[in-house]
Order: sequence, then structure tokens, then C-alpha cells
Amino acid sequence: MADDVSSDTSPELPEPAPTHVSVTTTVSKRQAARLDRAERARSTAYRYRFALAYIVFAGIVGGAVGSFIVVATRPDEPPAPEWSSWQPDGSDGAKAKQIADHVSKRYRLPSGNQLAAAIVGPPSATASDGTTLPLETIAVRPDTSTGQAEEDDIEILRSGDALMFVLCGLGDRCSITEGEASEERHQLLRREALELALYTFKYVGTADSIVIFLPPRPDAEASTSVFLTRADVAGELRRPLAQTLPSAVPPGLGAIPAPELETIDRLTRPRLYQYGFTQAQNGSGILVLDPLAAA
Repeated sequence: MADDVSSDTSPELPEPAPTHVSVTTTVSKRQAARLDRAERARSTAYRYRFALAYIVFAGIVGGAVGSFIVVATRPDEPPAPEWSSWQPDGSDGAKAKQIADHVSKRYRLPSGNQLAAAIVGPPSATASDGTTLPLETIAVRPDTSTGQAEEDDIEILRSGDALMFVLCGLGDRCSITEGEASEERHQLLRREALELALYTFKYVGTADSIVIFLPPRPDAEASTSVFLTRADVAGELRRPLAQTLPSAVPPGLGAIPAPELETIDRLTRPRLYQYGFTQAQNGSGILVLDPLAAA
């Protein structure tokens, strides 16, 4: 019986699992959750940034495309107006002769006859024996009437880049035989001289100075000329001829509009000269120009 009692032992209970295992598992789950939320936040931020960058890029591309369309569909700028409706062609010598012919034939007397013929060439003079003497030098005396220049302030120009026009009325000494000399006729001759100079400076690149001999009065001993340099009319060469001389057809005697006559006077009156010729010691010819104001 005792043996039975002594052999009756209680069965062994299993050991309880360690509590730290469940705690560790819980912490790991929390960390995973936090990491998952952080990852989702970063992913969301990246998506927002990408969307914003895409919007900005799309705006830039759209603006560029729009600008291209505007530029591509914009009508071309109108071409700059031509300086003149008529233009000479060929060599400089041929152009000068065409200009002389084109301009002079448009100026008429009240009868309809041509005002004066225009002859163009390099500066020259006729010697006493009838031979032609080339003029190598142009001597321009100063206008001393205003007190701003001295008598010895003579401007010496080489004639190599100069052209000479002779307006000849086909009378004695190239005077105009028809009608009477008048201020109105002189105004029209100065207009013709100005037009000849403007055309020449515009289309004959080798000409930097021009002298235009005007028809003298039949009873006058002194003859007059208009002398212009390219610099004198630089502004007029930058704008169309019609803005300087608006009359499409040269006006008749006494019919030049007042604004146009003011322009003609401004450009030609200070450049009116009496002229003469002399010969240097080396035999070369000199054209001497004396301003009318000083005379």
C-alpha cells in the first residue's frame, strides 16, 4: 500500500513561455507600422513633387509652343520703303549719266520746253586755247559774313571723288534764252541741283562731293554754282526722296509748295558759290568757290 502511495507522483507542468517574446513581437509590429507610414509619406511626397514638376514643365513647353505659333503665324514685317521709285543701273559713270538725263528732262519752262540740259563728268575747265583742263583740286573759301571763319580758312578738296554737273540753257555761256531771269526760276534751278545731288550721292558710291553749275544770267559776269558734300545731305539720304521733295512732278515756276521751298532754301542757299578757275604752278587746274554771302 505504501508502495502504491509512494509511486503516486504528480505529473510535471510545462514551463510558461517567456513574456519578453510577446513584447518584442509587439515592438516589431509598431516599428513596421511606423516605417510603413513613413514610406507611404515619402511616396506621396515624391508623387506631389513629380506632379508639380510635370505641371511646371508642361507650362514651359506650352508657352514655348504658343510663342512659336504666334511667331510663325505673325505676318512678315513690311519691307522698308524704297528711297526712290526710279533707280539707275550699271557702272558709276553710267549711273551718273542716267541721273543727269532722268532729272533734267523733268524740269520744264512755262512753254513746256526743257529748263536746262544736264551735262555730267569729272571736274574740268576750258582753257583759253579751247583745250579741256582737268581740275585736280577744289578750293572752297569760307563764309566770313558771320564772323565765325577767317579768310584764310580755305578748304582744299581733291577732285578724285567729286562730280561736276553743268546745267546749260543752250544760250550764250549756257544761259537760258527763253523768258526772263527771276527768283522763281532760280528756285527751280536750285531744286533741280538738289535733286541731282541727292540721286548721285544715293546711287553713285564713289561721289563724295558734287558741284552743279547753274545757268548764268545773259548779262551777268559772275556765274553761280551749288556745291554739296555727302555729309551736307546725310539726313536726306536716310529717308525716302519723297519726304525731301514731296512733289512727284517738279513744280512750275513760282509753284513750289512753301514747305518744300523751305527745305530747298535750307540745303542750297548756304552752299551757293561764285566760281572761277585758276592754274597751279605745276599746271594743274583749281576750281575756286567763293560763297555768295561773303561776296
